[in-house]
Parts: sequence; structure tokens; C-alpha cells
Amino acid sequence: MLVENDTDSVDLADKFVQRLDRLHSAPKVAQQILKLTRDPGSVIDDIVKCIEHDPGLAAKILQVVNSAKYGVARQITSIKHAVSYLGKDTIRMLTISFSMVESLTKGSKGRIFADYWQRALTTASIASFLADHHKCLKKDEAYTAGLLADVGILVLSQVEREQYSLIYESYPHGDALIKGEQQYFGFDHALLGARLLHHWDIPQEVVTAVENHHGTAQHGCPLGIALRTGSLLAGSLWNFSSVEYLEAEEILDSFFKLNPEQIETMIEACKQDVAESAELFGVNLEG
Repeated sequence: MLVENDTDSVDLADKFVQRLDRLHSAPKVAQQILKLTRDPGSVIDDIVKCIEHDPGLAAKILQVVNSAKYGVARQITSIKHAVSYLGKDTIRMLTISFSMVESLTKGSKGRIFADYWQRALTTASIASFLADHHKCLKKDEAYTAGLLADVGILVLSQVEREQYSLIYESYPHGDALIKGEQQYFGFDHALLGARLLHHWDIPQEVVTAVENHHGTAQHGCPLGIALRTGSLLAGSLWNFSSVEYLEAEEILDSFFKLNPEQIETMIEACKQDVAESAELFGVNLEG
């Protein structure tokens, strides 16, 4: 099934998000945190109490805020301090990354699960690294946007599990998969993920970057270009002769002004970061 215009695609994707809401019950604590962090009148103590009802989420938020990505001078040991330090937007995105996304991956097929996390952690690591090389990028926002870039795949896997598994196995990740999804569903996983994040009230810049992360026309948006670069490298990190790698290399040179030595340093750091992050998220990338 092909659609004639973008409005049709958005409408179809929104209906898919509604189907996910009916089929998939998101963790109640996560839902409450999203509600509180969207409410400008909410107070930190309410958010803290809510997070403390999910010890696993609380522990992971403390791990993240004390990680090298934030570089805090002194270890943060309380959730209240962590929430104050990170702010509502970051807490909302971390909650989605840890609770909502993890709950979506539980029902995914084996290969889809492993591929999602391999790509998500790589894209997040690259985008976070690139934040150090562009004044308009924030490390935490870039990292979380990288984690969420392919969340539409998880939605497709949840709502149309058997059919999507066949489609996913039939096309390599990238333009071919995007076209296969568009032909069958009328939209692709990038648009679907963006509509889900819009539904979750994620900042518009992140939503737009996710929607366009497989496209070449980023209109100069630093976050979109960082996600595009991370996505390209997620599929070519150990295959430097690939077309995807060469495109990523061109972006790193022309937009981020990285020389070959800096690119090599970034890639080696990324490999280590992906391994450490996989442990943090509790996923096995080899199995």
C-alpha cells in the first residue's frame, strides 16, 4: 500500500500509535513520571517520590548522572539531587529510554531486539561524542535522541509482530527497509517513532531529528545531522569501505570538522562506550 502525501502517512502513523496504546500497557510509574514532567506546575518532590517507586529506574538514573557523560565533580547519591541536576526534560527522556523502550523490547523478536540495541547504543554514543564538536548540541539530548531514533521499529514489532518480522528480515536496515515499510504500511519506522515521541511530548527538535534520521536533507539541524551520522555508523562501524561509512566520514569532515585521527579516536571510544552502555541497559548484544 502506497500513500499519496505526507498527511496520509502521518494520519496512518498516528492511528498505529493509538493501536499501540490499546495493545501495550506502558509501566504505570513511567506514565506518571511523563505526566509530571510535562506539567509545568509539578514540583521536584512529586517526581522524586514517583521515581523512588521504581528502584530499577532510580538506580539507572543515578548511574547515568554519575557517568562520564555528565562529568559531575562529586558523586550524586540521591534521586532528588539527580532530578534537580538533570531537569524535567532529561528525566522524561531517560524514563522513556529505560522504562518505555525496555518494555517495548520485551516482546520483540530476537534479531529485532539485538539489532535495535546495537544500533541505538551506537547512534547514541556517536551523537553524544559529536556534541563536543558543535556548540548547538547538548550531550544528554543527543545521547537520548540516539537511543530513541529507531523506536518506531519496536512499535511495528509490537503491533504487527509476525508481519513486521518478515519485512524486517527481507530488507537491510536503511533505504531498503524504509521503502519496504512505506510500501506495506504507508509510513516508515522513522516517521512512526517521531509520532510516538510527539505523543509522549518529547521536545520538537528531537522529534524532527528522529523523523529525518534516515534522510540526507537535514536542513542544517545539528541534532538531525548528528543522528544521521550515528545511524550511518551504526550500520558500518566495522566496515570502513561501505557506502554508509564514506557518507558518515564526509559529514564528520564537512560539518563537524573532524580530521581522520579524531574520527578514529571517536570510533574506538564508541566501541568501548557501547559495551559499557549495554551492561547498563542490561542487554546482551552477542546473543
